Amino acid sequence: HGVLNTDNMNISGESFDYGPWRWLPAWDANFTAAYFDHSGLYAFGRQPEAINWNCGQLAVALRLLADSEPLIAALNRFGPLYRQAMARRFAWRLGIASQGEDADVALIGAAERHMRERAIGPDAFFFTHRGGRTSADGEFGELLSAYKPAADDTHSLWRENAAPNLIIEEVERVWDAIDKHDDWEPLNQKVAEIRMLGGALKTNSSPPR
Repeated sequence: HGVLNTDNMNISGESFDYGPWRWLPAWDANFTAAYFDHSGLYAFGRQPEAINWNCGQLAVALRLLADSEPLIAALNRFGPLYRQAMARRFAWRLGIASQGEDADVALIGAAERHMRERAIGPDAFFFTHRGGRTSADGEFGELLSAYKPAADDTHSLWRENAAPNLIIEEVERVWDAIDKHDDWEPLNQKVAEIRMLGGALKTNSSPPR
C-alpha cells in the first residue's frame, strides 16, 4: 500500500484506497510507492510501524469511551501478535510446516536478506522455493533445508515457469491495451492468472490469521 494512513484502514484492520501503490519488483524495505512521501514515512519496511500508529490513533479516539489502561494493554500486544502472525503467514505462503515461532522468524530474516542480496521479488521467491522444492545457497538455504513441505503442490500452477505478478510494468501493459486498443483480453488473462494462484494456494488450507 502506498499510503497506509488512518483513513486508508477500516475498523477491522484491512487496508483499502490503493492510490499510489506498488507490488515490490525486488525486496527492498526502503521502497516507497507514493511519489510525495519524500521522508519514506510509508516505506514498505515501515508498514507495521504505520499500522501500529494507526491503532494508537484509534485508541486515542476510544479514550472518550474507555479507560486508558485496557487500551494501553491492547496496544502493547501489537508487537508480539504481529510477530506471530508473520511467522504463520510466511510458512503458509511458502508451503512449509512451521518449526515454531523463533525458527520461522529466523527463516523470514534469512529470506529477506536472500531476496535483497539477489534482487529477487517476493512473487518469484515464493514461487521458486514453494515447499522447499528449490534449494538455495547461504544462510537461507541452510535454514530452509530443515523444513518439510506442508502443502499439496500438484496444482498445475506450480509447473509453470513463473508466478503471476502485478508489478507496475505489468499493470501498465494491461492498461495500455485497454486505453489504446480497447483490448480487454490482457486484463481477462491477468484476472484468470490471479484466480489460478488463489486456487493453488488454497489447495490445502486457507491462509492463517
